[in-house]
Amino acid sequence: MQNKQCRSRWFGITTCGILCTIAMIVAGSIFESHAARQPRSQRDTEDAQAEYAAKRLLKTGQDLLLANETERGVEVLKKVIDQFPESDVRFEAYLALGKHLIDINKQQQAIGYLNYLRELEDAAEPPAGETLNILLEGLFLTGKAYFQMRQYSSAFPVLRKITNTYPNTVWANEAYYVIGKSHFAQENWNMAIEALSKVGTYIDPDSPTTEYVEAGRRFYVKIADGDLPVRYRLNEKIFVDLSTRNGDEVRIEVIPMAGDSDVFIGSVPTAIGKPIKSDRILQVVGGDEIHTKYVDDNTLSGDKTVNRSSTVKIVSTATLGFTRGDMESRAEGAYIGQPVFVVLRDIDLDSSDAAETTTVRIICRYKAAEEEGARSGETFDLASFLRDSSTEDDFQIRDEITIVLNEHKLAPSALETEMGEQETEVAAVPDDGTVRTGIFAGRVEIVPISDDRPVSKNDDVISATVGDEIVVTYIDELHIDGEAPREVSSVIMVLSEIESTPRATQYIVSDPIIRSKKNLVEGEAYLELGRIFKSMGLRQGAAEKCDEGLALVESIIRSGNAVPRASREEAFRLKWELEIVKDDFTAAINTCRLFNRLYPHSPIVDQALLGIANAKAEGEKYDEAIGIYKQILALPHSQAKPQAQYMVAEAMEKIVAQRGSRYHGFNKDAAIAQYKLVAERYPDSEYAGPSLGKLVDYYIESRDYSRADDLLHQVFTDHPDALFLDSMLLKWVLVAYRMQDYPKALEKCNQLMYDYPTSDFAEKAKQILPRIQQKVK
Repeated sequence: MQNKQCRSRWFGITTCGILCTIAMIVAGSIFESHAARQPRSQRDTEDAQAEYAAKRLLKTGQDLLLANETERGVEVLKKVIDQFPESDVRFEAYLALGKHLIDINKQQQAIGYLNYLRELEDAAEPPAGETLNILLEGLFLTGKAYFQMRQYSSAFPVLRKITNTYPNTVWANEAYYVIGKSHFAQENWNMAIEALSKVGTYIDPDSPTTEYVEAGRRFYVKIADGDLPVRYRLNEKIFVDLSTRNGDEVRIEVIPMAGDSDVFIGSVPTAIGKPIKSDRILQVVGGDEIHTKYVDDNTLSGDKTVNRSSTVKIVSTATLGFTRGDMESRAEGAYIGQPVFVVLRDIDLDSSDAAETTTVRIICRYKAAEEEGARSGETFDLASFLRDSSTEDDFQIRDEITIVLNEHKLAPSALETEMGEQETEVAAVPDDGTVRTGIFAGRVEIVPISDDRPVSKNDDVISATVGDEIVVTYIDELHIDGEAPREVSSVIMVLSEIESTPRATQYIVSDPIIRSKKNLVEGEAYLELGRIFKSMGLRQGAAEKCDEGLALVESIIRSGNAVPRASREEAFRLKWELEIVKDDFTAAINTCRLFNRLYPHSPIVDQALLGIANAKAEGEKYDEAIGIYKQILALPHSQAKPQAQYMVAEAMEKIVAQRGSRYHGFNKDAAIAQYKLVAERYPDSEYAGPSLGKLVDYYIESRDYSRADDLLHQVFTDHPDALFLDSMLLKWVLVAYRMQDYPKALEKCNQLMYDYPTSDFAEKAKQILPRIQQKVK
């Protein structure tokens, strides 16, 4: 029997923070030949030790990034990849590096790391659990990075892979959101509406978290019933009744979901507070429940007016942070002699109309002196690391206290948005003394350390000095992921004492690491200026700007180990891009070759090879370019293969156009065969759609309209977001007309004018529409 179930679920885009203890971890290698001679039990033990070491090293890198020690954090995460190439922990390192690079607006580098997560799809068993979550988050971040770079044609295939292959996941909702924003940015209004209307409508029915809804967020109801489309076409309104254990009631209307006629959705905002009748807002409190009821008028068994119901529990995912004295603005630092303010939001604690209290732990910690080898990044033996890891601790606690937070009548603020809250509703605060906000606030004084007074952990103040970290922690017992306790924390740095003493300052950068960062920023600026000058035809000005940029990045390359490897790799990338803008292709090729020799395992090695091949193609040396593209295709784990395969076909086309239809085996058919390989081998890549478009053009030129029609159907099925679909629709009109399928030609012509009203191809469709209409008559 068909299961007609009324399910309800809140959806919101969140970011997950990671809290761990910072420790400088280094690891060595276990030689495979040595392991082969050991007993199986001993090998298993060492494998487990290596896995443990990899996880510790990963945690260290993540903690360093959280502590804003980004250079060291990136280096440590790269150690995970280099020293544990067979461990699954490396995928978490790829994901962490991708997240970090997106945060600092280095999307292209982030994509290079995130693409390595595709290996999870090639495993013997389908990804599941945490492995699947890592894969999906990696795919989503890849699409998001392309969106941020406005490379929408690259974003669509990645995001559609999530929505098509893993629809009932939270990542499908997020993917639809970015797909909708991408279409909106391109002014494809109908496609944007269709994608955005699906946000929040997909859930995993087997997930235990479907029984929870976040307090204060919009509440969604989704109904699947085959009878609903008929009732809707008869102008009958479909309602769902919602009620809370707290006594509030709301009736909402559900409407068809775009693209799925059997599914109807509706929503209502929720707010924190006492029931207010007829306000169209569902008031909830901590520990509340929402009951959903829908009357099924007709079932498969013939029963009438069957009540379908569902119940979800109100929970609150706690957020915690330091604020300024207004209890709203986020505090960027703590100052000795001044108080710090703490704000906690957890609706679960709001159990009555009176103001509740709760406690949080606050510590002051400082970093212990590090061994010189650890700071320099020296690699130690794994066995030594495992032996010493139990006593390793980079942080020492200087002082700690527990403070009481009182529930306040505070409205939601910018702080809550920064801490992860979005569109949270809070009801109007009544004048009867009721406090139902779930927002708790408190303060603690920061006092300086005194040489003649030991630090006391029994007072009500925090003793600290400049450079210390103040950390507040709270255990969230109930949240959107269930009842498993999670630790929520926030960290703030002790910056200084507030003083107004004049100081002498100089702006000479002597530290090589800081100087390298400065030069990279300026080098990137000169690269953009060079591109702008070149686009305006001012080649001399472009060359001058590129020379200034080259002087900066070459100084980083010459610095050697004085600067982190990541900075040197970035300097190499800027160097060959500056040389390409300067039209110095020989220098660009030599730079790429040197980079490949120095960093053969770098994730941007593919980009280096592409840089060489593209430089050859720019110089119209297509034969040499094809040879280098084929080197990329021969690499075992290259993520640039789709582009390389497409560029091979494109170079072959240019050879045919330049040197004639027959030149050493390069002809039109050979180029088309290469385009076909792109579509067959890399169907999820951004180059699959354009390759299919080339094939369509080829079949139309060959008057093979039947194959062109089949291929056009495949294009619109597999690539619904491609940028060239308006031109493909016009071609489909032509193909259908030549096949004398006039109704289909009319359908595609109308679709072109409706979906792409501002397209130039839509104007052409208007001109040929009367001719098609005459044939239909």
